Amino acid sequence: MSSHWPVPAAALLLLAPGTAPAQTKPFLDINPSWSPDGRYLAFESRRHGPPQLYVIGADGAGERRLTWSGAPDTHASWSPDGKWILFDSARDGTWNLYLIRPDGTGERRLTFPGASRAAMFARHPQWSPDGRRIVFDSDRSGNGELYVMDADGGNVVRLTHDPAGDGHGSFAPDGQTILFTSDRGGSMDVWSTRADGSGQVRLTDHPAADGAARFSPDGGTIVFYSERDGNGELYAMAPDGSGLRNLTRHPDTVYESAWSPDGSRIAFYSDRTGRFEIYLMPADGGGARQLTNASYDNAFPAWTPDGRGVVFGSTRDGDWDLYAMEADGTGPRRLSAAPGRDAHPAFLPDGRLVFQSPRDHPEPTEVDLYVMAADGVAPRRLLATPGFDGVPVPSPDGRWIAFQRGTRDPEGALHWDLYLVDSAGAGERRLTAERWSSQVPSWTRDGRGLAFHANPEGRDQLYALDLESGRVRRLRVSELEDRAPSVSPDGRSIAFVAGRGDAGDLYRMNADGTGAVRLTLGLPIRAQPSWSPDGGRILFSADAPGAATEVYAIDADGSGLSRLTRGTEGLR
Repeated sequence: MSSHWPVPAAALLLLAPGTAPAQTKPFLDINPSWSPDGRYLAFESRRHGPPQLYVIGADGAGERRLTWSGAPDTHASWSPDGKWILFDSARDGTWNLYLIRPDGTGERRLTFPGASRAAMFARHPQWSPDGRRIVFDSDRSGNGELYVMDADGGNVVRLTHDPAGDGHGSFAPDGQTILFTSDRGGSMDVWSTRADGSGQVRLTDHPAADGAARFSPDGGTIVFYSERDGNGELYAMAPDGSGLRNLTRHPDTVYESAWSPDGSRIAFYSDRTGRFEIYLMPADGGGARQLTNASYDNAFPAWTPDGRGVVFGSTRDGDWDLYAMEADGTGPRRLSAAPGRDAHPAFLPDGRLVFQSPRDHPEPTEVDLYVMAADGVAPRRLLATPGFDGVPVPSPDGRWIAFQRGTRDPEGALHWDLYLVDSAGAGERRLTAERWSSQVPSWTRDGRGLAFHANPEGRDQLYALDLESGRVRRLRVSELEDRAPSVSPDGRSIAFVAGRGDAGDLYRMNADGTGAVRLTLGLPIRAQPSWSPDGGRILFSADAPGAATEVYAIDADGSGLSRLTRGTEGLR
């Protein structure tokens, strides 16, 4: 019995959330979905780590990011009225269905597993043509099967009941037929069923994998993925399975398709450039045009103890790993190469690196602390507890590491608190417990306290914690969201990020919270800055003009801004 639904080899890359794809080319822009007016495409990309959703114009312009969950968000499907994008996500530890507006607002969840232990409770959603129903697949019965439900998540009906795996459903334009993929005949093939689950018919019969089929808008043609030529290609056939023809005929693999609303073009993704990108071609095949040109991200920079180098995280090789480079941005070299998001590196006084990683877990939201040599040798897990342990910051004497932990209460709400652990991974101590969402610690120079941000009043603000007494005081009163403090080496200044959304500008203030000065303007910063050992320069990562996050350095007085990485241009 199949434990999961069968899918073509391309889609198999998404079956294990948080794991590295079984291929050597960067897994970036994939799974396009057209807007009903044909002006835009939604797609998913790994350029920021786990897959997140983006929208881009059909002419390749106006790209913007929709989701920021940090967990896999995949398989976008645009509603027929253009008001919603449906997708699946593993953000709560189980795959479920969500909705979001095309402008990134109004996100809400549609499916709720309850007591079910299904790992993939709902995946691969597609709308019915009238927008009233959704077809999806699920292993809630212990096997991959096809289901339909109302657009509000109610009235769930199981369509298939076969010991093989069924999935990847899509409606015909009249809403009366659903195509799906199944291996019930001994190989992965395209099948059809009436919308009520009756009349199931096999449309392809080949030893190689066929699947991910889609009707053309007029219902006269089916396009599907096939490996019958030894690599992945897109094929077309009539609704009864006759008239088979290869549309792409390319030596590099071509993956899942999406018809334009007028039926004149087909979007797909392919690794023909050496990394996965979105392409458009005429409906009769040939003449494919590359639509996306994925860059990679560089973030979480930290100075080396001598101030001559920088360690940072980057997706330049397809996944978040740690790298080192010279302080001028030259000579990048890779330090880690494990599955998952290696991030937030920091140096211990003895020269070792401490960082966060999900490498020993199947889910990207299960994160632990690790240490390794400065050259990337001998990584070792320092702390292994359920949940998310991250943003490690060593004390000035190296005896302790402060970090933040994310845990869920019985109602499922996520809470962040600050903890201490000694540099050997023992002596764990909880520092905050007020459900303030306390995050991003930074040590005072004397090692007796921490600066951090929290939101007891519904807005992130900066606070200081005295470790001996446990007393917490607010550092400044701000109308902005103040986040990610970083105390200077001499203890006299704090660099931080402030803004009105999830990103902001870089500021510097006195350690007592007075004298705040803005250092940058117009570079969206989302992570903690890092002071050079001499206190003269500040590292930070920000969204560069274009698509990528880049590493920058600036003098402590706001002068001398320089960009150290060039992922937006794809430069290494």
